Amino acid sequence: MKQIVLMCVAMLMVGCSSNRSDYESPLEIKRLAFGSCNNPRLYNENMFAAIEKRQPDIFLMLGDNIYGDTEDMDLLKEKYQELADAPGFASLRESSPILAIWDDHDYGVNDGGRHYVKKLQSEQVFLDFFEPGQQSPRSQRPGLYTSGLYGPAGRQVQIIILDARYFRDELPRTGWERTTDYVGSYEATMNPELTLLGERQWRWLDRQLSVPANVRLIVSSIQVLAHEKGMENWGHYPHERQRLFELLKKHRVSNTLVLSGDVHFAEISKRNIPSYPLYDFTSSGLTHANKAWAMAKNHYRVGNAVHELNAGVIDIDWEARRFVLRIIDRTSKELEVQEIPFEQLQFD
Repeated sequence: MKQIVLMCVAMLMVGCSSNRSDYESPLEIKRLAFGSCNNPRLYNENMFAAIEKRQPDIFLMLGDNIYGDTEDMDLLKEKYQELADAPGFASLRESSPILAIWDDHDYGVNDGGRHYVKKLQSEQVFLDFFEPGQQSPRSQRPGLYTSGLYGPAGRQVQIIILDARYFRDELPRTGWERTTDYVGSYEATMNPELTLLGERQWRWLDRQLSVPANVRLIVSSIQVLAHEKGMENWGHYPHERQRLFELLKKHRVSNTLVLSGDVHFAEISKRNIPSYPLYDFTSSGLTHANKAWAMAKNHYRVGNAVHELNAGVIDIDWEARRFVLRIIDRTSKELEVQEIPFEQLQFD
């Protein structure tokens, strides 16, 4: 499988050096695809064939890759086997390397954080499925955050994958009724002691953002910019989100996008943080999507929300120096397209 080739041969573990990504690979990335929220029991509706039709150089699974929701690790393994057996998944896995992170349902508990009692065991089941037999850096530390640097000099893409579950403190819940605009049950914490990433992961991220790269993709299972819906997002930890913005500013990381999932629809958000226009490209709903949630308010949204089954595709046009962001449906038809020239993604 190309995934095994990528993990075992092409990706070179670079040890404990603090200013290097966890892996390096000569794989040149011109197109990548990503998605989230995949229930293998709904396999007749999955997006894998549509994604494979786009021939991505790499595919990112952004969480809820299965719906485990259990403390029974045997059951969790059965759910991963259902993913392995899902029509289209094996073919996609053969044709494109896959990188993955979990969200709550494959972590093991809905909206779960650091108090989930089986997080160590769940982490091992995840690694056994996505990185079989590997002594990867993330198998040597708590949490599943990781990074890779891909491509030749001048066309290097760094993918930074964050873990928004393992270290996360619990959020305060609201008593509000759901409305058209408010579909979640959380409110922002005012307690600066509560964390989303945890201090160890924050220090690692600071080092990762110092790695030279021409393009950078920061992967979060939950949305970073959109925050008004009440669903889990970075805005519920405003001090943590501001810390992320400050790190991006500190390292002046140009040509950087955020990728996210979780919400069961797709959208592109844009927020002008100090000196930089940050885009958060969300794709969610590989097997099921929610029209009502797509109607919820997001004043950072660019274009339209997509409530059909969807995947995200990003073309990195090195010659024209631009990103092309595409939301595709299960026929591989493009439902939304956004072009972003590199020259617009520079710090002032």
